Order: sequence, then C-alpha cells, then structure tokens
Amino acid sequence: MFKLTWAKNGTPVTLGSAGDDIDITDLTAYKFNQFMVHTPIDNTSNNINHRFTFDDNGATDYAYRESIDGTEATFTSQSLIGMNTGNHDDLFDILYVANIDSEEKLLIGFQVSQNAAGAANAPSRSETVGKCDTTTNTAQFTRIDCNNSSTGNYDTDSNITCLGSD
Repeated sequence: MFKLTWAKNGTPVTLGSAGDDIDITDLTAYKFNQFMVHTPIDNTSNNINHRFTFDDNGATDYAYRESIDGTEATFTSQSLIGMNTGNHDDLFDILYVANIDSEEKLLIGFQVSQNAAGAANAPSRSETVGKCDTTTNTAQFTRIDCNNSSTGNYDTDSNITCLGSD
C-alpha cells in the first residue's frame, strides 16, 4: 500500500506588500513539519529577523540556542524562538519541527543570508535549536507565526510554506 510521506500543509502565504508578519493559520496537526521561509528586504539600510511562535502563543514557553556564524547564545523562558544572522540581507530558513501531542515541540532551524555580494564573500549562517513546552498548550499546534521585530520590513513576495507528515 502506498503511503504519502510528505504533503503540503496549510495554505502558503506570500506577502502582497511589505510587512512584519507572515503566518500560516490553517495547518493540519501533523507530527512532523518542515517550514521554508524566504524574506527579502526592500533596501539594505534596514534589518529584518525571524521570530517564530506556535498557535499565536506569546507566553514564556520557549527556549532556544542559536549559533550565528559560530557565535553561540542561549535563551530561556522566552516568548518566541528567534533566528537571525544579523545582516541586512534577504533571509532563507528551513525549519524542522516535531509536533507531538502532549510533548514539548522541538525545532531545528537553519538560516542563510547573502552577506556581502560576490564569490569573495562567504554567506552568513544561523543554526537554531529550540523547544516550546506544554505549559500553555498541550495539543499539537495548527498555526505558525513568523514576525519581524527589527527596523525593516519583509518585502513584497516574502513567503512561508509548510510540508507535513505523520
């Protein structure tokens, strides 16, 4: 019998104008999800970053460890999971999230940004591992929010897409 391994999950969102928020609000509660996020910026004088929450949960239920170009930092009792290379560039993320009922939600994320143009300049990178505990929400999440808290905007055509699997 053929079993579908990965399928589109929720409605992908592409911004029609600049903004600070891209969310998928109609996810199916799959155990495993892969999110792809691309956020260009409209000019290089502004910063952007990615701040993720599940089910619009802004409680201090999150903890994460981030490495930006090899420099590590740890964050506990946070209201989000952050990803940021610290550059003024387009950002591209891949997130893998385990979304098992009544268990902490676990995340592994990778982000790349252009850094300075040209082959003589290496891109910047960020690796993040994070979790959301079940204090506020024990069920599987059905929404992801990607918010910018920096000075710039996600440009038109910024996008978030999800694949899910059980």
